[in-house]
Amino acid sequence: MVQLTLTDKDFHEGNIDYIRFALSEFLSQAECRTEVKRAGGRSVFTVECPAYYADIVRREICDKAADVVAVNYKYDYFKKLISAFGLSGIEKELLLTSLIAADLEEDKRYAFGRLSGFEYVAVDGIFQFRMRPLKSKWQGIVNCMPEYFQGSQLKDFITYLLEDKKRKVFVEGEKVYDADYRRLSRGELMDKGMEEGRIVREVLLSGCGEVEVNSPLPATDEKYLKEYFGDKITLGKGYFS
Repeated sequence: MVQLTLTDKDFHEGNIDYIRFALSEFLSQAECRTEVKRAGGRSVFTVECPAYYADIVRREICDKAADVVAVNYKYDYFKKLISAFGLSGIEKELLLTSLIAADLEEDKRYAFGRLSGFEYVAVDGIFQFRMRPLKSKWQGIVNCMPEYFQGSQLKDFITYLLEDKKRKVFVEGEKVYDADYRRLSRGELMDKGMEEGRIVREVLLSGCGEVEVNSPLPATDEKYLKEYFGDKITLGKGYFS
C-alpha cells in the first residue's frame, strides 16, 4: 500500500471536505482507505491505496487540490481586496465568482503543475512558496478593478465573459450537472454562508455558455440566470411538472 497525505490549515477544513467528497466514489473503486483528522492546527486527509493505483490516485487528489487553489484561495484573495462598492451582497459574490471563472482552467493547470509529484502535499505551503507568480497575476486583476460598481456594469462584464462559451450544463433539483451528468460542486469552495444565488454561482464556475433548467428555481437564481444567459437558457420538461 502507498500512503498519500494532503493537508491544509484547520480553518480550511472545508477544502479537505470538498476533496474527500468529490473523490469518494473514485477512491472506493480504487480500493483505497481514507481518514480525515485534525492535528497540530491542520486538517489532514490521508489515503492508503494499492501501489498499482498510486499514480492515478495521486493525480486525482492533485486535480481536486488544484480546484481548491483556483477557487477557494482565489476567492479569499479577491474578497479581501476587492471592495466593489455599489453592489449588493449577492452581486459582489457574483462578481467574485465571474472573476474566478474567467481564468479558472488556466489557474487550475498552473496549480496542478506545482502540486504534482508529491506523496505529502501541504496546500497552503505550496501556494505560499511555489505559486507567487499566480498571486502576482491575481494582484494585477485587483489593481484593474474599479472601487465602485453599478449593477449594469456587472451585467455587461459577466455577459462579456460568457460570450464565447460553448459548454452546456443542466440544472435539476437545485443541483448543477455537466454534459456527462456529473454533479458540479466547486461552489462549495466559496462562502457557504451565502445560500442566495448558490445555483447561478455554480453555473458560472462551470464555464458554460448554455443552461438547461429541468426544475423550478429559487427566485434569485432565476433572476440572475435570465439576466446573464438570456436566450441561452432552455427549459426542460421537468421545469413545468
